[in-house]
Amino acid sequence: MPEIRPLRVGDPERIGVYRLVGVLGSGGQGVVYQGVDEAGREVAVKLLHSHLSRDNDATRGFLREVKAARRVAAFCTAAVLDVGLLGEQPYIVSEYVAGDTLQALVRSTGPRTGGALDRLAISTLTALAAIHEAGIVHRDFKPGNVLVGPEGPIVIDFGIAKALDSTTMASGPIGTPTYMSPEQFKGERVGPASDVFSWAGTMVFAATGRQPFPGQTVPAIVNAVLNEASDLSGVPAHLVDSIRACFAKDPAARPSAADLLRQLIRQAGPIPSSARSESSPVPVRDAETLPHQTRKISRRVLIGGAVGAGAVAISAFAIFREEGGIFAPSVGKQDQGSSLTTSSSASPEISPPPTPIAAEPFGSEVKGPVPLAEGDGDPTVITAAGATVVCGTSKGIAFVWDANTDTLTRLGGGGRAVTSVAAGTSGGTPVVAAGHSDGRMRLWSLTGAELASHRAGDPIIAVWAGDRALAVSQKYDSLRDLRSVVRLWDIATGKQIGATITDHFQGISGLAFGRLGQEDVLVTGDGAERIRVWSLSTGRLKHSFRTGDIGGIELLACGKLDGRPVLVSTHLDATLRVYDLATGKRRKKWSFSDQSPDDRGTAALTTGQRGDVPVAVVAHNPAGGDITVRIWNLENGEIIGELGSRPSGATATVALTELTGRSVVVGATQDRTLRAWSLGQ
Repeated sequence: MPEIRPLRVGDPERIGVYRLVGVLGSGGQGVVYQGVDEAGREVAVKLLHSHLSRDNDATRGFLREVKAARRVAAFCTAAVLDVGLLGEQPYIVSEYVAGDTLQALVRSTGPRTGGALDRLAISTLTALAAIHEAGIVHRDFKPGNVLVGPEGPIVIDFGIAKALDSTTMASGPIGTPTYMSPEQFKGERVGPASDVFSWAGTMVFAATGRQPFPGQTVPAIVNAVLNEASDLSGVPAHLVDSIRACFAKDPAARPSAADLLRQLIRQAGPIPSSARSESSPVPVRDAETLPHQTRKISRRVLIGGAVGAGAVAISAFAIFREEGGIFAPSVGKQDQGSSLTTSSSASPEISPPPTPIAAEPFGSEVKGPVPLAEGDGDPTVITAAGATVVCGTSKGIAFVWDANTDTLTRLGGGGRAVTSVAAGTSGGTPVVAAGHSDGRMRLWSLTGAELASHRAGDPIIAVWAGDRALAVSQKYDSLRDLRSVVRLWDIATGKQIGATITDHFQGISGLAFGRLGQEDVLVTGDGAERIRVWSLSTGRLKHSFRTGDIGGIELLACGKLDGRPVLVSTHLDATLRVYDLATGKRRKKWSFSDQSPDDRGTAALTTGQRGDVPVAVVAHNPAGGDITVRIWNLENGEIIGELGSRPSGATATVALTELTGRSVVVGATQDRTLRAWSLGQ
């Protein structure tokens, strides 16, 4: 275990909401402290050196880049929990992992061998695959950024080098020379292939205790990386070919982390019964046949630790998607938003009852496709109330699709992108509301007549069409305190409702409209994991509560469970949760990673009913992967069914509504068409 030294004169006692209790280490980027959050949980707080922050634009870019790292699945990585500023110094808060770095471990106890080396290779590749799936390049993968703790190897500091390098907060390439790729030295584009090169160097060090490209000076090391082959003597024979391929000087010639992982798993072979983890709820099968089976795998198995190398190899397959049919109904349990789409339960039906349709199997396309006109932009948001579906586009146009007749009505002449739409009845009249990225907020009748148009000045992030049509705007006012300015607006008059809101730490993270008692409410989340419930009639805060667990708020939606109003949320720790909206007490929590660990990155969340069953519709959008829409039973956490990717394109923009008394999911696909799919009840 690394020594934790006490705080000294000059060390801060607190950073943000975190109380510091010791120093874990320091390096070229900053000092790492051991801290404790408000709930008493241990965290690691990395405070970057002051010279790495030069100006507000650079710092803002840094915070944005690191915040993206919070989307990485929390298996085989130390989850990024928070990011902020201490004065002008950025800091990053991550999950605390008790353990030594691979660098220190090899130096003190010698190279890794046998199953320990295989576990290390597979676990770190799993982490890299997850990082790359989230659209992030590590850029500084090395033995010092792999912690070997009680739960197995954990990768840290992903995304930080990109944040430093891309925001002009540091000059020159970021990384440790002997583990850097040729393209990093050449100043060329750095992509996932660079991490694969660095991974191979780290494995050479782990297996031999030697640096992959030795040299007494930095120029000598750079020359070796650019022009020479690494010495692979001492590397186990079954790893040599894979590692040699990673050292290709041309990034395009290197395998991907996912391909490497498949290759190593195939080499692992069947798992002896003594190596199976008791936490795995499915029988362990041969590595060649497992990808074609349905799996539910424990998060602890994915991390590794006490299980055998083969068990880690098998469980790592869960990060790859199954191939097969477009729609795949499934049943299983999982743990895991904020959607600007209004829940169907919050908007009255505004279209007459359509002609009944026959019952269809789950996932059957029951309406559409209805194409959008050429030149009108790509779909950005969608909502539905009964058979009335409203879609906004990147060219500032809203469309009303009457699913009864498949007619499409164009609203508005264009402008800046539509950020939110809502359909409902305002003042006794069926209306459509839309908000835009330039602050424009508009109100139309269903026939296309514009009823109101005003500009808020700040971007509109949500609209609602109820007794009166409302809009929510947000802008960031001060980089130093990382709090945004939020206002509520009456769309019909263009006037602000209530006082300006300035207490959302890191801005709004998750937003939904709902009803509490006899009052319509707005629910917001923020970067401090606090939920606030606001009165829509007055703009005043009704009450607030914290989500309690580590795992940043992602998406929110309001619904009902057992007759009580609830808040459904997705979080950056890959969980779906249900809270009592009136009390803030958590009622349910399920993990996405229990069934498919690559379910990270939620694109949309909405709630409603499937017959008598309360459900949540969650669109998963892993970076670089296929979009999957899952329907969750909110009573027991089971997956009722799954809508996979389609030949017409992924469906990340979705809403839940009813047609002829049956629940359907409506969506806008990448081929710019509107469609509806049966939920099979």
